[in-house]
Amino acid sequence: MDDRTLRIGVLLAAHVIFLSAAALRIIRGQRRHLLRSRAAWWLQYYPPLVWLPFVVAYVVPLTIELAYGLQLAGVVLAVGSALFAAWAMWSLGRSYGIRMDLFEGHRLVTEGPYRVVRHPMYLGILSFHIGATFAMQSLLLLAATALYVVPFTAVRIVAEERVLLQGFGEAYGAFVRRVPTLVPFAR
Repeated sequence: MDDRTLRIGVLLAAHVIFLSAAALRIIRGQRRHLLRSRAAWWLQYYPPLVWLPFVVAYVVPLTIELAYGLQLAGVVLAVGSALFAAWAMWSLGRSYGIRMDLFEGHRLVTEGPYRVVRHPMYLGILSFHIGATFAMQSLLLLAATALYVVPFTAVRIVAEERVLLQGFGEAYGAFVRRVPTLVPFAR
């Protein structure tokens, strides 16, 4: 498998996430708001913004040579992470949204990947970036993941948890006590 094939594999894995999000947006349709998050616009639109470093790293290949096995492991991690994040999105169904708002009919999902971590989409996005870093042998993506994606994700999680606690109250509080935030089996 050549370098171009690895890059295409990583790019296609990213599209699994994007296409899942778009499909769910269409399926969900328009609904009445129950709770609007007051978070800053850049936190509200985390999903598209978190992919900017990946796109930049794809276009500007600042690379370091890695063993072929590490590259291949990166592709496997990226593809698996994309599928895991897509599973999380589809598990939310009509409750999925890019913004952190709650809508009429919104439900607290605790099944599927949400039994493992409270934020499986974010875990999938973070591990996707790590896999893509190895697959693309990208120093730029490694730096962007560490300095931009990880802190941005942490801030988004804190803001989203406030909204979920406000919207679901003690049911979400019990979920918080039972299921780890981002690292499986951390309790």
